[in-house]
Amino acid sequence: MSEPASLYARFTLSHEQYEAFMNSAPARPAGFADWQSWFDRREMSGGSRVPPEILADLDAASVAEVIKAWREDAWTGTPPVEYDEIRRTLRIAMLQASENYHEMLRLLTPLRGAARFNEPGADDFVVILDFLWDEQAIEAYVRFGDGGSRFDEDCAPEHLEEARTYLREALDYLQSRAG
Repeated sequence: MSEPASLYARFTLSHEQYEAFMNSAPARPAGFADWQSWFDRREMSGGSRVPPEILADLDAASVAEVIKAWREDAWTGTPPVEYDEIRRTLRIAMLQASENYHEMLRLLTPLRGAARFNEPGADDFVVILDFLWDEQAIEAYVRFGDGGSRFDEDCAPEHLEEARTYLREALDYLQSRAG
């Protein structure tokens, strides 16, 4: 993979859960035991060991601060975060997340922290895919449930279609703002 992949996340949260998640300290990378198994399934230069230094805590006081930093980096192509209070849905898109698995780990970490807040029984997920370059390649797919998150190799077709649709809308939005 040499081009930046895109990220899409969807979480089911009440208004109170949304506020609590956004105001919470970002999850700690070391708090998830499955990074190495995800790395083991990826082809990467320089080996696939998770280096201890990327498991360091994120330097942010809250998830909202992390997302604000993403939005302020114009290169990432991150449109405004969309929280729909009626549908109780938080959606996050990043058109150019990264082509680097170490960086993907750092992007996924605060999002995986949503598992502490999302609705029980919700069908929430995060997917990192090559939306702009090769829509077939899925770099990471994380499912949420039972208060936790886990990597899954096979992305549910309905999740993939939802991600592609939302990323198309995000691309259209950002292009309309640029011109």
